[in-house]
Amino acid sequence: MELKEKSAYRWAMLILLLIINLQVDGAAVTSLSAVFPTIAKEFKLNYSQISVIWAAIPLGVLLFCIIGGILADRFAYKKVLSVSLLWTAVFGGLRGFSSSYESLLICNLLMGMGIGVIVPNLSKGVAMWFGSRELSRANGILYLGVTVGMGLGLALGVPCASLVGGWRNLMLLLAVINIAIFIMWIAAARERDTTGAESSQRPPMWDGMHRVFKVKEIWLISFVEFITIGGLMAASGILPTFMVSKGMSDAEAGLFTSLGSLASIVGLIVGPYFSDKIGLRKIFTWPLFLIIAVTAPLLAILWNWPLYMAAFLSGFCHGCALPQLRSIVIELEEIGPKLAGSAFGGIFTFNRIGAFLIPLIVGNIMTITGKPIAGFIFIGVINLIPVILMQFVRETGQGAKALKPVR
Repeated sequence: MELKEKSAYRWAMLILLLIINLQVDGAAVTSLSAVFPTIAKEFKLNYSQISVIWAAIPLGVLLFCIIGGILADRFAYKKVLSVSLLWTAVFGGLRGFSSSYESLLICNLLMGMGIGVIVPNLSKGVAMWFGSRELSRANGILYLGVTVGMGLGLALGVPCASLVGGWRNLMLLLAVINIAIFIMWIAAARERDTTGAESSQRPPMWDGMHRVFKVKEIWLISFVEFITIGGLMAASGILPTFMVSKGMSDAEAGLFTSLGSLASIVGLIVGPYFSDKIGLRKIFTWPLFLIIAVTAPLLAILWNWPLYMAAFLSGFCHGCALPQLRSIVIELEEIGPKLAGSAFGGIFTFNRIGAFLIPLIVGNIMTITGKPIAGFIFIGVINLIPVILMQFVRETGQGAKALKPVR
């Protein structure tokens, strides 16, 4: 009876996880980017220093993704997320008291460490509460949170800062919202035992990670995310400047770049819905990665409505495909909800490395060659690699049995 009650509570848990993803990993992060011009004037920052401050959050996430996943697999899930939510709120708020480049950098890094614990465990939460019939949709809804949150942070950061009296007060406001989410999590979140064992009977702390990376699919999906997330970050970083150089105004370039996020929201709804209905995952991954590979160079050569169509198609495909990767991981017999934290900790570490390295590579290619299209071609070429890697990943959806030959 208790298990059924907890299962019925799954949608409430998903809403909680969605709110965390939207605010803590989304709006609270990108709002800082929106007010960087003001901060740069106050602290007399150059572009290099701004980039380092911005990179501090993903660096913190990178450092603590694996640790965060292991902690939640080993200890109480709710407690681990509670501590990390409070940690993130505190250091996010302390950004408002920064008096120098160095202090803002440190606060961002520490905030990123907290987010690093949170991120893999949001997916673990979905794994704990949802079965295969709803899994892809649940992952899509979760991923929708950070997509919308990042957009809101960029769009509303400056107006909100003006409304509350400056960027420092904006950081404090975001911290208050994060603390409210922490309190809501404490009050409403529930544990759900997916291991059948007490904490004292669970495997040693690093054993989960060792077991996870014995699974071939975890390595394959880690490299797939390394490339797809890295390519996505590279494209979104260079598109505004590139489009302005081609004749767009700043406002038009910003609107164009946001089109990919808008399209991914549509994809996050459509792809997971049909994936769950059909009961297959892979068919919603590699063909879409192929389309992404083709559209990447087109972004550099098309104009007017064909350009907007290419951007929309690329964003839509990202939205359809990425939740399937998370669903495959959860549905692997060797992983499941029990080791989902460790699995996603490892995978998200790989995708954060990609998000850091690939934009640097693309930028250097464009600078060295003097031809911006070379960077877009590089993004397209590397996105062919996930198409190949996904051929070696097992199909895990419920419809997979129908694909097996009858003996």
